[in-house]
Amino acid sequence: MRDTRNSFIRPTEGSQIEFSYEEVTGEHTFPLINLLANKYWTTFQRADGSGRHVLVYHGQAGWAGTTTPVYERFFAGGFTTIRGFQFRGVGPNINGFMVGGDFMLLNSLEYQVPVKADDQIYLVGFVDSGTVSPRINDFDTYRVAAGFGVRFVIPMLGPTPIALDFGFPLHKAPGDITQVFNFWMGFTR
Repeated sequence: MRDTRNSFIRPTEGSQIEFSYEEVTGEHTFPLINLLANKYWTTFQRADGSGRHVLVYHGQAGWAGTTTPVYERFFAGGFTTIRGFQFRGVGPNINGFMVGGDFMLLNSLEYQVPVKADDQIYLVGFVDSGTVSPRINDFDTYRVAAGFGVRFVIPMLGPTPIALDFGFPLHKAPGDITQVFNFWMGFTR
């Protein structure tokens, strides 16, 4: 992992890159590979350094072996992946049951605009996209969603960020489960 973000709660500059490899053994034996990349750019700020407008890129790629059980496969949907879809509502399904995929590719662009000078409340606009598929070369089911939201940082809770997002699927695959509203409380996206 390499982390050069200037803040854990609301980064405005820097990047984060994380690579992981797991080899699971036991009743099931399979590999899991993940690559996560986040980049933050300040596009505007007031003369005193407050009121930063931030452009954020989130990207993630993952691959699992073909013998990976359903509970370890990749799924997408929800705040941390593709907003506009239900948590675990994106991925291959068989007869209406979500079975997950062996390959995942996610991309997101988000623009943050503060409402108050202390950066405790800010608005966001975003475009999320990605695919979860049974094979690494299957991009036929690439999904796209766009939306907007608001972020609150609650100092009395530690401080803890709270996210309220409205995402609207622009392109979806048959069997995907959509969800317009997403709520998230925590530090990671």
